[in-house]
Amino acid sequence: MGRVQEEGSGPVHGFRLSTVSASQPSETGTTHEPTGLDLAMKLHYLKAVYIYSAETARDLTVMHVKTPLFSVFDQIPCIIGRFRRHDSGRPYIKCNDCGTRFVESHCDLTVEEWLHVPDRSVDEALVYHQSVGPELAFSPLLYIQMTRFSCGGLALGLSWAHVMGDPFSLSHFFNLWAQAFAGEKIYSPKTSDTERVCQNPNSTVKKPNSIKRVDPVGDLWVAPNNSKMTTFSFNSTVNDLKSHFPANGDDEFKILAGIIWKCVATARGESAPVTITVIRLDPKELKPRAVRNGQMISSVHVDFSVAEASLEEIVKAIGEARDERFGIDDIVDDVSDFIVYGANLTFVDMSEVDFYEAKVMGKSPESVYCNVQGIGDDGAVVVLPGVVEEERVVTVTLPEDEIEKVKWEMKKCGLITPLV
Repeated sequence: MGRVQEEGSGPVHGFRLSTVSASQPSETGTTHEPTGLDLAMKLHYLKAVYIYSAETARDLTVMHVKTPLFSVFDQIPCIIGRFRRHDSGRPYIKCNDCGTRFVESHCDLTVEEWLHVPDRSVDEALVYHQSVGPELAFSPLLYIQMTRFSCGGLALGLSWAHVMGDPFSLSHFFNLWAQAFAGEKIYSPKTSDTERVCQNPNSTVKKPNSIKRVDPVGDLWVAPNNSKMTTFSFNSTVNDLKSHFPANGDDEFKILAGIIWKCVATARGESAPVTITVIRLDPKELKPRAVRNGQMISSVHVDFSVAEASLEEIVKAIGEARDERFGIDDIVDDVSDFIVYGANLTFVDMSEVDFYEAKVMGKSPESVYCNVQGIGDDGAVVVLPGVVEEERVVTVTLPEDEIEKVKWEMKKCGLITPLV
C-alpha cells in the first residue's frame, strides 16, 4: 500500500494515493469476458459520491474504510483486474488482483457548508477520476476517494468504469462494502459469461438507435466531444411534478423527461431532437444484484414537433420506448468504439437505485450524487433519488453554449426557480 503525496488546490486538497486489493488471490488464469453491451459502455464512467455526517463518521479511520473492501473484492475479483486484448482485439479483464486506487483528501468546509450549495454537481470535486488507458495493463477500473470534512464528516467518492456494470451494480458494490463494514456476511452472485449476455426473445433484431459509432480511440478510453459539456443540477418533488404538470398519472420520471425534452427542443430550435434514449432499471432484474450491465436501454422516435406538442403527447411517446439491448449486444464487435450516453439526448432513471441503503453506523448518507462521465454532444439527464422519499435530484449535462437557453425554458415552464 505505497503512498504518493499529491498537491491539491481549492477546498479539497492534500491528496494521498495508495492501492487496495483482495485478501485472497484469484485463481491463476481467471478472466472476465465483457459482453457486447459491456463494451458499448467502455467510454463511459460513473461518478458517485456518498456524504456522511460528522456524528456518523467522525471516528472512522482510513483502515476502517479500507478493510471491508478486501472481502468485497474477494467476492468480485474482476473489479480489481486489468484489461488486456485478445488476438482479435477484443478487450477482456485479467483477474490479476492489481487492486483499486484509494485516494485520501481533506476539505476545508463542513458537511453542512458543502451541502448548502443547491447545485449538487459540485460533488464531482470529491471524485478522483482517471480514464482507462492508454496502458490498459496498468489502468485501475475503480478509484475510491475518501474526503474528510473539517467537521469530521466524510465523503466517499467512486469513479467506476461503466464497462464493469451499470449504476445498480455500482450501488450493489457499495452496499456490500457497507454490509461488510457492519460485520455482516456478504454475498454477490456469480454470473457466467453466457448468463450475462442479453437473451433476445425475438428472432429479428432491429438496428439500435440508442448507440453511435465513433472514431477509433485506441487504448485511451475517452469519449470524443465536439462541444464543451457542462453540468448543473436541481431538486424536484414528486408531488410538485404531478400537481403542476399533470400527465394522466404517469410516473414522475416520464413527466420529468417529457418536460426537459420539450425545453431542450425549444432551445435548440431547428435542430430539436426527435429521437431520445431512455435508460432504466429492467423490472426483471431481481435482488440480489450481480455486477453487470443489465439496465434497459430504449429509444423513442417521434414524427411531431416536440417543442409544440403537449406534455401528454410527449409522455405517451416515452411510454412506448423500444428496448434495444439485444441489438446493441449484436452490433458491438471486437474493435469498434461506441457511445450510448449522449448519442441522442439521453434520460437516465436512477430513482430506483438503492443508494441510501449504504448505512454507516446505522445511519444513511446525508446526500448521494451520481452522474455519468463521457457524455456525447447530445447531452444527458440523470434522475436520482433524494434524501426524502418524495424528492428527486435532476442532473443535466449539455453543451455549454445551450445550457443557459435550456435553463431559461425550464424557468419559464416552472420546472426550476429563477435562483438555479
